[in-house]
Amino acid sequence: MKKYVLGLIVLLRMGSVARADDAADAAWKKQMENKVDALTQELEKAKLSSTDGNSADNMTASAPLAISPYSFGPAGGKVYGIDKGLSIGGYGELIYQNFQHSTSQGVDVDEARNAQLDLARWVLFMGYRFSDKIFFNSELEVEHANTSKTGEAEAEFAYLDFALSKPLGFRVGEVLLPVGLTNEYHEPTVFHGVLRPDVEEYLIPTTWHENGAGFYGQTGPLAYRGYLVASMRAAADDTVGQDGFQPSIGIHEGQQEGSQSKMHDVAYVQRVDYTGIPGSIVGGSFYYGNTGQGDIDPITGQRLDAPLTLWEAHAQGSYKGWEARALYTQNTLGGVSGINDINGLSGTDSIGQYMWGGYVEVAYNILNLVAPASTQYVSPFFRYERYNTQAKVPDGFTSDPLNDRTVYTLGVNYKPIPRVVLKADYQIRDTHAGSGTGVNQFNLGAGYEF
Repeated sequence: MKKYVLGLIVLLRMGSVARADDAADAAWKKQMENKVDALTQELEKAKLSSTDGNSADNMTASAPLAISPYSFGPAGGKVYGIDKGLSIGGYGELIYQNFQHSTSQGVDVDEARNAQLDLARWVLFMGYRFSDKIFFNSELEVEHANTSKTGEAEAEFAYLDFALSKPLGFRVGEVLLPVGLTNEYHEPTVFHGVLRPDVEEYLIPTTWHENGAGFYGQTGPLAYRGYLVASMRAAADDTVGQDGFQPSIGIHEGQQEGSQSKMHDVAYVQRVDYTGIPGSIVGGSFYYGNTGQGDIDPITGQRLDAPLTLWEAHAQGSYKGWEARALYTQNTLGGVSGINDINGLSGTDSIGQYMWGGYVEVAYNILNLVAPASTQYVSPFFRYERYNTQAKVPDGFTSDPLNDRTVYTLGVNYKPIPRVVLKADYQIRDTHAGSGTGVNQFNLGAGYEF
């Protein structure tokens, strides 16, 4: 707008042939420039006011879908929305859990089942846009508040991104593996429920991150990402804090998490999504890598050969206040007898050769019905999960029915604005070992992202 007003001034100046005195001319020009500056400031104020009126805090607070092809949540992908320079974002969540009773059976058998209030995560995203095609992006996370107790601090991703074009970009560094619906979108404002789904904790080890390099992009309705990364490590190693694969929680603790990751074995992961239906994604991913990482079986003296094949299929969509998501995954693991030897497992404490699981979830924003003009969000939801971390074990071992589980989660998410969420839910947890072997629990959560 300013350049058009200045152009008008030039025309007026050209028509001012009667001004013969240079001093008077300079004074007139200065007066006009001051008026233009004042007008420009008013226009900029009006523009800012208009922008603020349509800011993210005033928009509908529904659960976001994928940001293709970058594939990060609202805060994690913030660097891709700036023109240049530094971006800072973050998220956090406070979680309260109250259990129906204490038990020594089931998941996390070494943890007391007492009520607890935990600053589960405090996270800082930092990115930098060097140019229109070169980015840096990172996530630094503190879990459980205090590293002198049960907490830890870690980088969950830190990579360089070369966004050459929409069909093809490249990344190198510590990356989030593009598996499942939660791993790349794990801010508390993005998913329903206080806790992430069990299936995307134990069979897909959210948050799953590792050092490597790969490509991403989108062609038409197809978005894709593929990375070559350091493979998981099945064996436990106390010297580096590696817990390895476990009977009750599957492959979750097999991550090396980018910390001096062993590279004797590498893995490849590929994901493809169809985004051609507005408000939805449908796709799947595949992971393959040997998890032996050069470890030696103490019984046979042979190098561990433990290939892991993981695949999953997923769908997510929203329509007129309704939201739904579904996921199914299978893991097939070789060399399990050797893993058991290294980890000292016997009897019913075997790693699963075959694991499977899935869930379906439905939610509805009731304000869409009772107050359609509201920018707030109140969404009751229901999620059904079924999974088994010991669907098959090697000869000489026995599956434990405690590891064949069903979880029903019923709750509500409330967002006064899109970036703040309050959550409550109740979980009914059953196992195939019989009634009373699962521990029901009530959860409360408060989360934010910026």
